Amino acid sequence: MSSLEGYTIAITGGGSGIGLATTVELCSRGATVWIAELTPDVPTKLESLVHAGKVVFRGGVDVASREACVKFLGEVVEKAGRLDGMINNAGIGPAEGPIATDETFEKIVGVNLRGTWNYGTQALRIMEKQEPKGQWGTKGTVVNVASMSGLLGWNSLAVYTATKHAVVGLVKAWCKDFAPLGIRVNAVAPSVTETEGVKIWFAQRKKDFNEDMKPPPVGRFAQPSEIAKVIAFLVGEDSSYINGQTIPINGGAI
Repeated sequence: MSSLEGYTIAITGGGSGIGLATTVELCSRGATVWIAELTPDVPTKLESLVHAGKVVFRGGVDVASREACVKFLGEVVEKAGRLDGMINNAGIGPAEGPIATDETFEKIVGVNLRGTWNYGTQALRIMEKQEPKGQWGTKGTVVNVASMSGLLGWNSLAVYTATKHAVVGLVKAWCKDFAPLGIRVNAVAPSVTETEGVKIWFAQRKKDFNEDMKPPPVGRFAQPSEIAKVIAFLVGEDSSYINGQTIPINGGAI
């Protein structure tokens, strides 16, 4: 795959799970990665990259806050000079039941949809003013991390499913508006991926529904690194003609 040397890429929720794996993957290809993360402390797995200057970590950032978003991306541009990629990864999927409480609704929408909206729109504002870069004159790329729930659905996860459908919808609309300006917008839709958060989710589903999650036809669940490689592909020049798409990564779960 193409090198990302000289790229400055921002990611929300880059300190754990798919986000952490994506951060490591992007750095391995030469990018400098800025992380907006709710957790205040630098994850152990990223300490060496932070010390090497390949990762800039900003903890205590609530993605639902527009003010925090403007401050974070403003710092990225001030320090790095441009923003080549924005990865909207932060997301939550707490237990809902058949009808979620209003509090749960607001919490999920705040992170999954408003967070994506905040960082996506602010990144697009920045990118449309930038000079084109690379062989195809790209001003920047945005990648939303959706879910197979954004294409299908899960019982007792109605709010989560709705927000992930919305994340996919943003990709389709933003592509129409910003492709003519040299900006690409895509998404990935992972199926169940083995992260610490998903392990907790498995346990909750077992408790609530006596439901054992079965792997897709490939015979196993996804690893975060497998999702990260597709995200890195969508950020770089190798995907130069892919725009407005949501890429399922599901091990054959169709």
